[in-house]
Amino acid sequence: MNSISENALPLSGCRVLDLTAIVLGPLATLCLADLGADVIKVESPEGDGIRNAGTTRNPGMGSIYLALNRNKRSLALDLKQPEARGVLERLAAWADVVVHNMRPEAAKRLGIDYESLCKANPRLIHCSASGFSAGGERAADPAVDDVIQAVSGLAALCADDSGVPRYVPTLIADKVSGLLACQAILAALLAREKTGKGQAVSVPMAETISAFMLLEHLGGLTFDPPAGDAGYGRLLTPYRRPMATRDGYIALTPYTKRDWQGFFRAAGRPGLAEDPRVTDNRRRNDEIGDLYALLGQLLPERTTDEWIEIAREVGIAVAAVNSLGDVMRDPWFRNSGYVQEIEHPTEGRTLGIGPMVIVEGSSSNRPRPAPRLGEHSAAILRELGIDEQEVTDLAEAGVISGPV
Repeated sequence: MNSISENALPLSGCRVLDLTAIVLGPLATLCLADLGADVIKVESPEGDGIRNAGTTRNPGMGSIYLALNRNKRSLALDLKQPEARGVLERLAAWADVVVHNMRPEAAKRLGIDYESLCKANPRLIHCSASGFSAGGERAADPAVDDVIQAVSGLAALCADDSGVPRYVPTLIADKVSGLLACQAILAALLAREKTGKGQAVSVPMAETISAFMLLEHLGGLTFDPPAGDAGYGRLLTPYRRPMATRDGYIALTPYTKRDWQGFFRAAGRPGLAEDPRVTDNRRRNDEIGDLYALLGQLLPERTTDEWIEIAREVGIAVAAVNSLGDVMRDPWFRNSGYVQEIEHPTEGRTLGIGPMVIVEGSSSNRPRPAPRLGEHSAAILRELGIDEQEVTDLAEAGVISGPV
């Protein structure tokens, strides 16, 4: 990793070879790119499958792709061609980090597994993010977010009132696993500063999300013998949901005895403030559904803004329920710096979500737009020291694609 100036972003000088696709891996490498890493997105000649997902203005430049791949460069490299192996080895020798989200056997077949690449670079940090752990009986199984939500218990946990399992309508398994992959890479880079050695880290989605779900929901299964079923009752009550006010919906979160008493008194219901279901800690925990039901009966009496004012006076966390469009229009969010305008060479003016981590004291430039497929192929090979004739030969053979 190259030396960096005092005001540079933390990962300036760090080179990341991004062999991932769809959401999990691209989110992990997006976080690294936002922290200053030089991320090389290595794609097949057909491109990342997410390129055409969501809303598109031009083929291959869909809204989800644009969101996940800012601040990266694109190298279109056909890893199935024998000539690509030499390019890949030179890239691995040049890089600090390699990330992929292929199944173990596919990674080995293409030569992007840790054992193959660390020969070219013993200091390499290698991160693999697959559906199931490499050593487990389901290692070869394909996996997507819906499958992981099902196997981890998340879909069942989100069942509707009739008990039918439902998926969370966001790619939560991909995104949580992607954030943990970024965390693992950062830890490995820190370890390398101490040891001088690279290492492999892995983030299997199924095990990761199952563990993530069970942190608060292991419940009675924590103990041996079990002291009850899995699940945290406060989160599982069907009354825990946004509630209707006179003119909309609100998220209102009284939690402690003080919260509940303060809220009921401010709402003009002092008798409820002394209800044993409020004053007794165990009853408040066991009968939380009753308390939420009381809120559901009370809240339609006033407007959302009136309840927000009352909750803030008491010191309870509160918010109106926004649609996704509301979020983008909300002054709180628009003025936070997280919404950024990006001028794209083919897509024109676009709106994007800025870095999720703010690094104080670092100089950060405006984000670079997500690259076109193979936009930087030739330039990257030249940085590797590959001469013009070889670059031309690789392009003519279809090993790389993009402008030469």
